[in-house]
Amino acid sequence: MVRLIGRGGFAEVYEVTDADLQRRLAVKVLRSDLPWGPATLSRFKQEARAIARLNHPNTVPIHFVGEGEGLVYYAMPYLEGRTLADMLRTDGPLPPERALGVVEPILEALQHAHDHGLVHRDVKPDNILLEARTARPMLVDFGIVKYLDGPAHLTDSGFIVGTPLYMSPEQALGSRVDARTDVYGVGAVLFQLLTGAPPFEGNNSQEIVGRHLQEPVPVASLARDGIPPWLAAIVVRCMAKHPDDRYPTARAVLEALRDGRAGMAAPPGTTPTTPASYARRIEEAPTERLPAARRSRRLWPWAAASGVVVGAVLAGGGLVRPATPAAALVVENRLTERVALTLEDTALTIAPGASARIALPHGRPLEAHWAMVQPTSHEGRPLGGPVEGAILEDRVEGELRRTLDAGLPGEGWLAPVVTNVAGRPLSARVVVDGDTMDCRCEIPPDETMHLGYYRAAGGSAVLLADAAGWTGRLGALEAARDSVTGVVPLQVDSTMLRPPARPRRSRSTR
Repeated sequence: MVRLIGRGGFAEVYEVTDADLQRRLAVKVLRSDLPWGPATLSRFKQEARAIARLNHPNTVPIHFVGEGEGLVYYAMPYLEGRTLADMLRTDGPLPPERALGVVEPILEALQHAHDHGLVHRDVKPDNILLEARTARPMLVDFGIVKYLDGPAHLTDSGFIVGTPLYMSPEQALGSRVDARTDVYGVGAVLFQLLTGAPPFEGNNSQEIVGRHLQEPVPVASLARDGIPPWLAAIVVRCMAKHPDDRYPTARAVLEALRDGRAGMAAPPGTTPTTPASYARRIEEAPTERLPAARRSRRLWPWAAASGVVVGAVLAGGGLVRPATPAAALVVENRLTERVALTLEDTALTIAPGASARIALPHGRPLEAHWAMVQPTSHEGRPLGGPVEGAILEDRVEGELRRTLDAGLPGEGWLAPVVTNVAGRPLSARVVVDGDTMDCRCEIPPDETMHLGYYRAAGGSAVLLADAAGWTGRLGALEAARDSVTGVVPLQVDSTMLRPPARPRRSRSTR
């Protein structure tokens, strides 16, 4: 034995030297400190032999399975390289082309495994190794305990099989897993490759799993510049809560990605090949702001050409019945920031003051999720809190219109917008209902900054300060906010700042 490489919930991995063949090996050993039963050990070996039958350039082959001195193990080639998790820690989020260069070979490896009846069940950055010599992504550490005794997601020692940050809802609930479980994991990994962070985080495993079970994919993070909407849509569909709503196979995800990439490379003047639903169902309106009187005419160009017949008309001497109005969701964004909207495998962003129309199957239920893309400071920090919601309907017939705005007082949001004419940089904090939130931002002189959105609760104020300790307070924000956009315009000059309080001098007594 050379050294311990890693230790997990049920196994340890060591680097060893094969003295006979003079080669380096990685040996995975079931932990001897856990009470494995005879049936468990037998199934471990059976599963390892099944993995040994895999023959794919993006998986690590198993040389042999063994047992001795109370240990059960299998041996693989030792590969030099770093994990995808290591690369994310040093390089941060990847551009889409580079991210797909990692994910597509992993999907091919997963499809190969699924064809052989194996589900990985723990697809995550730590289990994707980038070979040092070739940079080839390798899928390692297959879920070899999936057939162990007990519930589907537990070993007989009670360890969860999988990692909460990337775990599918059915896996967390102990339900049946299949290829679509790995599709979810790929979606979570691709989300992190594109954004730099896992889709759901929390203070503990229970909180993270709860978010996987209940919260929609945070599409606002996928609305950043450089991430094409078709790619965001694929991530969202991979991470659908119910397996039936995901891509059915790894191969289907791979085909959608390749269709999307072909669309990106389409020559000018041609119709790009994108995932079919995205190309067919989205019509995004112009993004410039328009007066209300003109907006309805300018933002709905599809209405005149939709082919919908109003009333009955005569054609060839006969009476033509009115056509059934096409079902569609029309969403108008009246907030000051872009909104990311997801519906099944469709994802798009709607600019402030713009609208979008998505065709829907007639008479079907609707579940769409939206989230505002938070503004950022000059240092790139998100400002304000998340603004998001859902659009739910049991049955959609005809056209369903929804407006996203700041909401009612006491129930909606407010957005302080500070213009600094005080002649020096100012820092800002926002107070809402007794809670103070530090924006950790600096507003340069003669500049305007959106501080983000906050709940329109009582006692709201903006606290300002300069480097010398001069401070100012602008209160009653809720009363001054715009009822549609939530904007509270605030202009700060030097007369609104107070000098720091001087310390009292103590009197000496004789």
